[in-house]
Amino acid sequence: MLRTLLAILILGGIALITLPFLMSSLYVDQRGIEIPGHVYSKREDALVHYSTWYRSCEVTVEYQGPDESGVTFLKVELPPDRYDSFRRGQQVTLHYLRRQDIPDVPFAKTLGQIGLLPRARLAGLRAFSGVIIAAKQTGLPVLGAFVASVLLLVLWRLSRLPGFAWAVAACVLGVLALVLITEFPLPATAPTTAVRRGAAKVKSIDTIDRLFSGSRTRGEIASQPVSVVGVEFIPEGRIEPVLAVDLIDEGSLLLRQGTAVTVDYELTAPRTAYVLGATRNFPRRNFNGA
Repeated sequence: MLRTLLAILILGGIALITLPFLMSSLYVDQRGIEIPGHVYSKREDALVHYSTWYRSCEVTVEYQGPDESGVTFLKVELPPDRYDSFRRGQQVTLHYLRRQDIPDVPFAKTLGQIGLLPRARLAGLRAFSGVIIAAKQTGLPVLGAFVASVLLLVLWRLSRLPGFAWAVAACVLGVLALVLITEFPLPATAPTTAVRRGAAKVKSIDTIDRLFSGSRTRGEIASQPVSVVGVEFIPEGRIEPVLAVDLIDEGSLLLRQGTAVTVDYELTAPRTAYVLGATRNFPRRNFNGA
C-alpha cells in the first residue's frame, strides 16, 4: 500500500512539473500570434554518440516579442532539406505566446516570467516537431520497430492466433538485430549520380573506437577504429556551404581540423560525399575481429 502511494505521488509530481511546459508548447500552436524575426546564424555539425553518429542542423532566429524589452534568440533543430532553405539574415515568421495567453496551470505564470517556458516557434513547426526530428537523428528505426512489435503482439494475442510464443521470439530477435545493425558503424553512402569533385576543409573529426557502447556498457574495442570526418564545402550552384560526413579507417589519412581535402559528391545531394584517398575497410575488420 505504501509503495503504491509513493508511486502515485511520484507520478503526480512528474505530471505537475511537466504540465506547464507541455501546455505552453501546445498553446504556442493554438494561441500564438505571428511576429517577425530573422535568421541570425546557421550551424551544421556531425556529432558522435558512443558507437554511432548523427547530424545536427541548427538555425538560430533573432526576434523581439511584443511584451519583451529586448531581443531573444531561438535555436531550432531542422532536417537538412529544411535547413538549406534558410539563409543568414532572412526574414522569417514565428508564432509567439504572449504572457496573457500562458496557460492557467500551476507554476506556469512563474516559469513564464523567468523565461523557462516555450513561447516561440518557427512558423511551419508544431509542438512535437523537435521530438520527431531528434528521434529521427538518434534512434527512430529502433523505436519504430519496438512499437510495431508491441502492437503486432497485442493484435496477435487478441485474435488468438496460434504460435504466439514464436511471434514473441521473432519480434525480440528482430529488434535486437536492428539494434546491432544501427550500432555497428558502416560507411556513408557512396556518391553515384551526377558526381562532382570539389575542394573541402575538415570541420570536425571524431573517433569511434568501441562497438555497441552506451551509457551502461563500454562495449567492445573496435579492431579498426573509425574516423567520423565532417567536411565542409560549397557545392556547385550553391552559395552556402554544406557539411558532408564520411566514415573512414582511422589512420588511412592524416587529418585534423582545417585540413584541405578533395571530395567526390552528388550534385543533387551534396551531403553524399567521399573523401578521396581514404580507405573504408572497418566494417569487414570489425566484423571479423581482426
